Amino acid sequence: GQLGVNNAGLEMVDKFRKCVVVDGGVGAKGEEKEENGEEEDEVAGVKIVQASCGENISALLCSKGHLYTTGSSEWGQLGNGETGEYIVTAGRLSYANCSKFLSRSNFVQSEQDALLEKGGMPSSSTGAGKAKIIPLEDARRIRLATVSCGKNHILAVEAASTSSEHVPRVFSWGCGDYGRLGHTVQADEYTPRMIGAFRGPLFANNPPVEAIAGSTCSLVRTRHGHVYYFGKHRTVGEATMRPTLVDALANNGHVVTAVGAGSTTVFCCTTNGVTVSWGHGNHGELGYGKGENKSSSKPKFVNGLDSCLVTDVACGMAHTLFMIRNEDEEDAKALKKVATLELEEVAQFIEEVKSRKIAKDAEEDAEPPKKKSRGKAKKN
Repeated sequence: GQLGVNNAGLEMVDKFRKCVVVDGGVGAKGEEKEENGEEEDEVAGVKIVQASCGENISALLCSKGHLYTTGSSEWGQLGNGETGEYIVTAGRLSYANCSKFLSRSNFVQSEQDALLEKGGMPSSSTGAGKAKIIPLEDARRIRLATVSCGKNHILAVEAASTSSEHVPRVFSWGCGDYGRLGHTVQADEYTPRMIGAFRGPLFANNPPVEAIAGSTCSLVRTRHGHVYYFGKHRTVGEATMRPTLVDALANNGHVVTAVGAGSTTVFCCTTNGVTVSWGHGNHGELGYGKGENKSSSKPKFVNGLDSCLVTDVACGMAHTLFMIRNEDEEDAKALKKVATLELEEVAQFIEEVKSRKIAKDAEEDAEPPKKKSRGKAKKN
């Protein structure tokens, strides 16, 4: 159902189709609406301005900051408060997935975070992993600025308010393995939950502006270009269970303007033309170049992009894409250092892949079928 075309029976769609977006959540003034089955853009006249997708989940944001999700509910990543788990047969479970984009307007926080918000002291009796969750009083009025899907989890950042006292909040939900949700425990969340670590005086003048979800990790960037990491993207080492500042950048005066995270890679790009990455890159996706290491446990310079001002970065499976600014002579000079991929090289690569596949298929056809052995049954 992650395609959102309102047809749960489809296994795949091989051509573009219009998604079905149902405005069954909140209206312009926060009042609750009844689901009427009509498409949201035809009903309210708002437009979809952002889309993100994970393994079996997709999310949209509209021009009014409303959230819509569709797809698998196995880990709670739909954000509707449940997984919809039910028994199909003995020993087999299934989930009430969604095949069209439905609005999600419930947002929650832990009882501890609610006490801190009001200036109270947290209780010491609450154990790890037993946080009591309560709804946010202004849940129906929350408007989001960004949304990002990981493999089985989602992050979202609240839109900035006209009030200087209100600091945008960060929400996470879905699979909680490796602490990727930022709540200090490995527990799934079925409803968008506020990450308490991004509250308090530290973020009053340096609020979160963007959140990026990797496969099993998360990144949050602040207004002043600081980056916080939680989760795990390397196959070795310990998980980072709470949002932690990437101090290798912050302590050296780097202002990060673009971040990206993939299945095993993380990138940060700065205002002074520095790009760093770390993780595992067996296919060169870390960008270190030929002859260099294919992995790094700490942020390492991507020398091939030296002095290039990266405006956006996207990390996929075994590859990375960058958008690089080209507005003046300095930008053009920096771009000349970057290798250019010509169309002829792409065509040559495609032909090589085809020839390898043909050769492999020929080898498999030439191999005689293996005979099954008919050994005598062993006597007990």
